[in-house]
Amino acid sequence: MFRMKLFLILFFLLTCFNTNSQSKVYGKYIYWDQIKKQLKNHPDLKIIDFETGLTWMVTVVNKDVVNSLHADVEPSSFLDNIKSSKLWGGDSWDPRPVVVVMPSGKLIAASIHNMPHAGVDEAPFFSMVENRTGGYGTGHNRDFVKKNGMSGHVCLHFAGSRSHKTKTKIKDHQVAIKIASNKKPF
Repeated sequence: MFRMKLFLILFFLLTCFNTNSQSKVYGKYIYWDQIKKQLKNHPDLKIIDFETGLTWMVTVVNKDVVNSLHADVEPSSFLDNIKSSKLWGGDSWDPRPVVVVMPSGKLIAASIHNMPHAGVDEAPFFSMVENRTGGYGTGHNRDFVKKNGMSGHVCLHFAGSRSHKTKTKIKDHQVAIKIASNKKPF
């Protein structure tokens, strides 16, 4: 009897917590121009890493997201920052395919990196500051969420979004978005 109970407990634990056997969650392939209006007023979004299933929350921090080329986001809390940093093993410009749970509940394919830039956590949002993270020097402070363990923000790309710096699509982000939407990445 004891063995049977032990077997059932182990079976339950392996079935419920084995993330390798669970199927992938895909997001819809929707263009940035159709998404950005849903991101006004700094909503929180749930991010699901496509490869691992790890989730964390981010806050959209663009001053004017409707006229932006992609979403600037920050981990919503210190714990969310720890989760995302663990996933990359620290700060990284490498894009990862993710699925974003939008405020409406829709699942959208996206890509995100984990390199904080253009901000200073200790200064007020959008104030003029020096020594912004990522070598961004003097400019407006792009750090909105305070005390989350990150100075600055990271970039969340959707289909067709572009770089603020070069005004062009970043190929690696666009490929990651196609992976997260189950489209061929070429």
